[in-house]
Amino acid sequence: MAEYKVVKGFDIQSLASDPSASTDTEGQVWYNTTSKVLKGIVSVAGAGSWASANTLNSARGYVFSFGTQTAAICASGYSTAGNVTLCESYNGTSWTEVNNTNTGFREIGGAFGTQTAGVKAGGRPSGTLVTEVWDGTCWTTSGSLTELKEDSGSGAGIQTAGIIYGGDGAPTNTQEFNGSSWSNVGALNTGRAYVGRGGVSATAGLCCGGTPGTSLVETYNGTAWTEVNNITTARHSMGGGGPAAGGALLVGGTPGYMTNVESWDGTCWSAVAVLATGGYAMGAGSNSGSTSNIAFGGYGGTFLNNTEEWDLAANTYAVKTFTSS
Repeated sequence: MAEYKVVKGFDIQSLASDPSASTDTEGQVWYNTTSKVLKGIVSVAGAGSWASANTLNSARGYVFSFGTQTAAICASGYSTAGNVTLCESYNGTSWTEVNNTNTGFREIGGAFGTQTAGVKAGGRPSGTLVTEVWDGTCWTTSGSLTELKEDSGSGAGIQTAGIIYGGDGAPTNTQEFNGSSWSNVGALNTGRAYVGRGGVSATAGLCCGGTPGTSLVETYNGTAWTEVNNITTARHSMGGGGPAAGGALLVGGTPGYMTNVESWDGTCWSAVAVLATGGYAMGAGSNSGSTSNIAFGGYGGTFLNNTEEWDLAANTYAVKTFTSS
C-alpha cells in the first residue's frame, strides 16, 4: 500500500491519500512512495477584471483626480465647453456634484490626497502657479508653486505631505507640499510631460512613461529619483495610482485611444485585463492600486464620462506535480 510521506508542511509523518488544495496551505509538499511522485500545494494568482459602473455627470478629460475605488474625486478638466470648474465625488456607487473648484484648469500640474483632504496644483492655461486644497466640502486657494507645472505632471502623497513632478514648464522639477507651501526637492533624471503616476506617499513616488511616448519609469525615495524597469508599452497621458513599493496600476494612454493596463509588483510591470473603453487623460484612484481601482473620464475620440472599476480576484490553490523540468 502506498504511503504519502511528508516532505514539508504537515505535523504527521504519513498520509492515507493526497492532501487537498482546499486546505489552502501553500508550501505543503509530499511524496508518494509507490509512484515516486512529488506533489505540493501552490498558490495561483487571481485574475483581475474591469466592470462598468455609473458614469460621471459631466464628460471630460485632463482632470485632477485622487482617492480610492469607493471614495474618489474628479475635479476641473477640459470638455467641449472648454476648461471647467466642476467637481464630482464618487461613493463606490454613483457620482455626485459637489462644490466647484475656484479655478478651471486642465492638463494638471499634479494632484494627490483623499476624498476628504486633497490637493491640486498648476495646469493650463499657461502661467498658473495656483494651488487649491480640498477639505471634503470646499476648495481653498493655498501657497503658490515655486515653478510652473502644466501639461499633465503627476503627484503622490497626502494633503500635508505630497509631491508633484514632471509636466512642461519645469519637466525635471519635483516640488514638495507641506500643507501650506511648496519647496523644490530631488529632480527627475529625465524630464517629461503627460506622465503616469503611482505612490501614496511623498517619500515613495512613481513617474511612468510620458512624452514623446517613452517607457521610462523612475521611483522616488524622498530624496532622489532612480530609474527602474520600464513599462511594457511606451505611451503617455495615462491614469493610475497605487503604492510605489508594489501594487500600482496604470490605465489607458496614447498614441491612439489605448485600452492597455499594467500592474507593478515593485520590480516589474505586467500587462493585465484591458479597459472596455480606450482613451487617455483619464482620472483614476491615486490611493487605490492593483487590487482595486477605478478609471473615469478621459478622451477617446469624444470626451468620456465612462467609469470602470477594477477588482483582483483572491488567490486560489492547486495541487502541483513536481518534475525535473
